[in-house]
Amino acid sequence: MSVVVIDALQRWQNKKFVAENYAYPSAGGDVLVVYFSRSGNTEIMAQEIAKAARADVVELVSDAYRIGFVGWVNALRDARRNEATISPASMDLSPYQTIYVGSPIWLYSPAPPIWEFISRNDFSGKRVVLFNSMNSKFDQKYIDDFAELVRRKGGSFDGHIYVIRGRMTQQMSTDELLDETRRQINALRIAR
Repeated sequence: MSVVVIDALQRWQNKKFVAENYAYPSAGGDVLVVYFSRSGNTEIMAQEIAKAARADVVELVSDAYRIGFVGWVNALRDARRNEATISPASMDLSPYQTIYVGSPIWLYSPAPPIWEFISRNDFSGKRVVLFNSMNSKFDQKYIDDFAELVRRKGGSFDGHIYVIRGRMTQQMSTDELLDETRRQINALRIAR
């Protein structure tokens, strides 16, 4: 089975899971979860973080990286870039104190849409937590660069939550993904 077919199947399964398990209205609090997700793994993490933090949720959309062959090629080509065309590109973050920002890891770095989101917004006085899902690993250099970008935009970088789900044909179950996400949320709370 090709990577593109597996990617599409996983996206469909993950969207179905989210629709069945996370139907709740805007929280209206001081926590926001902003995420970009291609296959839906990061979306499941985002929804679980939002549930735990009673947060509002915003999905970043980038047509260049939609599911399918062209989106997959674009993702591979752009994996180390810090720019992307996204919607929404900017938003009023003034109601929020803590902002969780998430994406998959592509070639050891967070995906371009969240770099773009940080670049286009004012994070003055905001606490930012990065979260990622990935197949194998990340390079700490890119996490450090992301943290520095948050600081340049006025925010404080307050941690990194990540789940290594495994290669596409050998990934942990959704229950395991949720358990690991919850474990890391709780560990981050203890560290504060």
